[in-house]
Amino acid sequence: MPRRLSHVLLAAGLFLAACGGAAGTGAPWTPAAPAVEPSAPAGSVSPSAGAQPAEAPSGAAASSGAAPLPSSPRTAPSPAPVEMKAPVSSVLAGELRAIGLDAANLPPLEKLEPTALRRVMKLFARSLGAKCGDCHAGQGTGDFAAPTRRKKIAAKMWDEFVVKLQMTDASPLFCDSCHQGRIVQLDRTDKKALGRWMDANFVDKLKRKDGADHDCETCHVGKEMHLLTQWGGG
Repeated sequence: MPRRLSHVLLAAGLFLAACGGAAGTGAPWTPAAPAVEPSAPAGSVSPSAGAQPAEAPSGAAASSGAAPLPSSPRTAPSPAPVEMKAPVSSVLAGELRAIGLDAANLPPLEKLEPTALRRVMKLFARSLGAKCGDCHAGQGTGDFAAPTRRKKIAAKMWDEFVVKLQMTDASPLFCDSCHQGRIVQLDRTDKKALGRWMDANFVDKLKRKDGADHDCETCHVGKEMHLLTQWGGG
């Protein structure tokens, strides 16, 4: 073999060996094909070294290689219990008298003249710390006559409590007597405690105007405990 040709072949063989070719076989070097990984859900870690997750987790999950934990849904904090206040004699007797009404002898709500009714409703708002739109659906539309749950409940409370009951000393009972500036005035979280409180305040401190015996069934007729649901849904 000519010396020049042998030098060329020797140099080619050394080059192939240095680049990873199969020494002594003459096989050409080709780059290794990348390993095919099975598809994995976003956020998971591939089993092969050097693989990156589709969406890298942050914080501690990223440093440990673990998938991020699902976030817990946020829940609204429980409302603070209502401070229950014993009923007191109404302080609105004078304002009712200015409307032409006797606080100790009020007529059914549906018997009030429209002008008197509107003025009485202002006293409702003050007694409950409420606005017109808290009971009326017509704010902004003008349809204040539309029936709502709270309007039905207010009418029943007038007819069943304000008209029929009074304090044990015969002083007048009105919306402010029990609500005292709050729409919600009973804490219902402990039913037994609520029952004892109602006995001590709504039974022992009130009496019927007609002189009949007053007890739980004066209001809870037939032992119906869910008055507001019944009154508001009917």
